Amino acid sequence: MGALKLLQYENYISTVANELSCASFLGEKKLNYIKYFLDVSKILSLADVTLTDVSKFFEFIYNMAELTDTQKTSYASALETAVRVFYESREPEILSEIAACSLNKNLASKVTFFLLINHINRIEEIDGSLRLAYEKYLTLTVKKKAVEYTKALDHVKLHSIENSRHDFRPRELKYSNDVIYLAYHPNFEIAKSYYYTQVKEPLFFDFSLPASPVLKGQIFSHLKYVVEELRDLANHHRIQTYITPLWNLYRFCYENGIEDLTQITYTETLRFKEYLTQPTMPKCDTAFQVIARIRKFLFLTSSSINWEANVWYLERFSFTGGRMNPSNPTEAFYFDDIALTENAMLFKSYIKYLLGLSQRLSITSIYGLYNAIGNFLGYLDKRKLKIESLTKSDLESYINSIFAENTKGEAANRKIGALAKFFDFLETRELIVPLGFHFEYFKAKITYNHNDISVSKEEVDLVFSVLDKFPEHLRLMYLNLWCIGLRINEVCTIKSNAYLFDGTTAWFQIYQNKARGEKRVPIPYELYEIMTSYIKRNGIGADEYVFQSSKPGQPYKSGTFRKQIKNLLDKYGVSETYHFRSHGYRHTLATELYISGSNMQSIREYLGHTDIEMTKQYVDHLPNLIDKANEEYFRRKANETLF
Repeated sequence: MGALKLLQYENYISTVANELSCASFLGEKKLNYIKYFLDVSKILSLADVTLTDVSKFFEFIYNMAELTDTQKTSYASALETAVRVFYESREPEILSEIAACSLNKNLASKVTFFLLINHINRIEEIDGSLRLAYEKYLTLTVKKKAVEYTKALDHVKLHSIENSRHDFRPRELKYSNDVIYLAYHPNFEIAKSYYYTQVKEPLFFDFSLPASPVLKGQIFSHLKYVVEELRDLANHHRIQTYITPLWNLYRFCYENGIEDLTQITYTETLRFKEYLTQPTMPKCDTAFQVIARIRKFLFLTSSSINWEANVWYLERFSFTGGRMNPSNPTEAFYFDDIALTENAMLFKSYIKYLLGLSQRLSITSIYGLYNAIGNFLGYLDKRKLKIESLTKSDLESYINSIFAENTKGEAANRKIGALAKFFDFLETRELIVPLGFHFEYFKAKITYNHNDISVSKEEVDLVFSVLDKFPEHLRLMYLNLWCIGLRINEVCTIKSNAYLFDGTTAWFQIYQNKARGEKRVPIPYELYEIMTSYIKRNGIGADEYVFQSSKPGQPYKSGTFRKQIKNLLDKYGVSETYHFRSHGYRHTLATELYISGSNMQSIREYLGHTDIEMTKQYVDHLPNLIDKANEEYFRRKANETLF
């Protein structure tokens, strides 16, 4: 047995000596250190040397007390060189590819060694995992300017991507359970845009982590969209505002066991916000917005509507018949703040039902019901009460809490009415056992008190005294409000074809979201001239909004209009005596029409009301006007009697 071992050792010595002959230029001393290290490590061939072994050789050399610092620096890379030369002697194809990249000798040697010892045959095989391994290896073996060596590997990869961009393979990211490095994107222009990025860490997305496959798929799909579809953004902006926050979110979800971003809760979003405040987190004011962006992206791009999602973005739906108010649109319905899952599912079922009611309900009306029920479910969350186990006493306690908050009778009745509709739906669909609760018994008695909000002539004159200082579009929006008595959302959604002239009379027509129909009314010819001139001068198309928001093609937002008018009135001192309320001009118009002799039916048609009782509420000072009319009537009667 001893003779056999001796023979094996002699064969080993012969094999290693033969392999090292290719690196004889290293000199006898370096080769002896290599042989000794291989012998101690029981490595029988250079082909068996691993990256870890080479790193250990560096450590082995730097621990040699008999060597000077200069010698240590020189000797440490000896095994790396020997292994590289050993593999190069086999003339692999990758050598010519690296040579074509025009690297300096030291950088090329390090890259070549690393690729060969990892058995990389073609540069196209370099991926994110290999890039991270190379970076780790450099931290152990390169004392200075390690970044130059990583850039060299990136340069080699980028050169390969550039050379392959004319073949017929798709140049887009493909998912794999591995590390994706954005600077190695198969599209050359995209890859090149990340080549000079200084902070590289957020460019690595590690999909080899043992995270939820659903989560990884969601992160990848959004990453692919950001990288490939948002290429018009400045690169630093894309990285800071979109990619880095997404990288942080992925890490947060992995560390906290979050499996599905469509199911992330409000509490979890707050934890993420706190997570971003850690000292190690990159500073970005918009980082928290990534949750909203990815949830919206996932909802809008899913193959079918995800009714189980915790946020429903209404952009996904095609609402007809003016159900959505374009000047004040509802962006989304949120269910993520409801802690009890069973209650949230029932709530989602109800809102889904309301959205499917076609022309019957406007989104504004649905949103009112949504808010009322959401408040109720928040009340149940605090008491850990499930809808399916509620008693009549529980419902009565909630209704009492509404009135305890000093909620006005009409507002309280709306909340109670919303609950009645919700429970009627649940019971009719047999989602809960009927309670037999009579909500109508708890509604407050309402005494209508008319509030006069008409704008006086003096107040209008005040506004007109500074109107010339307003931007032109706000001047014109105010004139339409004052002249026609429009709702604020109607002012914001005027289209260029709204102004007509039939040869004798100027007309204005608009679709009314609230009344669900077209309204056409006569207007002053001067307003017609001003508006048509503005439309022509600004090249506004036939069916385009006259007043548009910052988003092309979208109407002016009613909240923006209201805020800007108030700010300007504040700026010029008008607000000291007049508080702007857009709806006051509808009351003013209705009142003036009535005083001038128009009957209620005509006023109703002009305002676009469906119910004449509503119109009566718009005629301010009506009780006083009726009293005066009565006094005048009896005065005339008295005079007739005398004569």
